[in-house]
Amino acid sequence: MFGGEVTAFTTELEKARIEAMERVKAKAMAIGANALIGLDLETSDMGVQMGIVVISATGTAVIVEPE
Repeated sequence: MFGGEVTAFTTELEKARIEAMERVKAKAMAIGANALIGLDLETSDMGVQMGIVVISATGTAVIVEPE
């Protein structure tokens, strides 16, 4: 049988996604924002031979005020 999930790899990718979201959240808070809108997570591989995967998180930091 070929294929299937590589659970160790999946687990590491999930940790990287969480870390990327925590970093963008911390940067937003550092500039005084209290929310992020339009959060975008992107995953790119830098080449199968190199074994490098890049996770990036971007969004717009905003200040949300009650009406």
